[in-house]
Amino acid sequence: MATRSTGFNAGLDIGKSYYVATASPAPDHPALAGDVEADLVVVGGGCTGLSAALHAAERGLKVVLLEGGKIGWGASGRNGGQMIPGLRKGARGLVKTFGPERAKALFDLAFEARGLVLDIIERHAIDCDLRLTGHLVGAVNNSDLSDFEAEAECLAKVMKFTDVEILSAAQARQKVDTPYQGAVFEPLGGHMHPLNYTLGLARAAAAAGVVIHENSVAVRLEREPSIRVHTDKGSVRARHVVLAGDALLQGLEPRVNSRIMPVGNYIVATEPLDGKADVIP
Repeated sequence: MATRSTGFNAGLDIGKSYYVATASPAPDHPALAGDVEADLVVVGGGCTGLSAALHAAERGLKVVLLEGGKIGWGASGRNGGQMIPGLRKGARGLVKTFGPERAKALFDLAFEARGLVLDIIERHAIDCDLRLTGHLVGAVNNSDLSDFEAEAECLAKVMKFTDVEILSAAQARQKVDTPYQGAVFEPLGGHMHPLNYTLGLARAAAAAGVVIHENSVAVRLEREPSIRVHTDKGSVRARHVVLAGDALLQGLEPRVNSRIMPVGNYIVATEPLDGKADVIP
């Protein structure tokens, strides 16, 4: 059971973050102490771990979640917050790597994930400043514009996704007051406060019966004779385990190590713009 609400800033050191500064009040969850049992143990208190825990609990499983720091301390609480259909590699990149059939399956999976997030936000009334105002990428030169046109064609033909518009320089200027040569605009994209979304997921998971333990670093994973995840002060024995700590698993499962790579993600926050907001109408 969670203890008193102290606010997210307590005990968190991730630098000067707009998301942390504007985080919703969040309860503290006690560290694991002693040995417990569950149907499922989840390692990692970010979006992946919390979503897995929430959905498992909603299906009647007894779930224990271990978070090494505070909920949302990792990438889930400090990413760009963009919610954009598709994958980082782009439609043409997916087709080149996986072929058209698998590329479409991956694209559909990513688009389904967007719908799942929207459903979770609505169903659990998560206040995360969601704004589906679209996603625009400006063309600095004509080469960029040609790439955008080729990408839009691949999206339409292979992915059957037609919610993409190629904008002329004048049309782009109507959306962003910057002299781009043109732009590609996708109206289904948007932005949310990722930390508040993660904290909202935690509240929903706890309400569904998930037992959350913060400041409980998983230090060892045993699979035989049964799954047991150890921390410095206790352990969780379970029938199933979900490892959702990404790079912060710190060697808990060596097979995951080779599949983790650093990826930069940047976003700029300004002071309130007031009347200057016509830069982005």
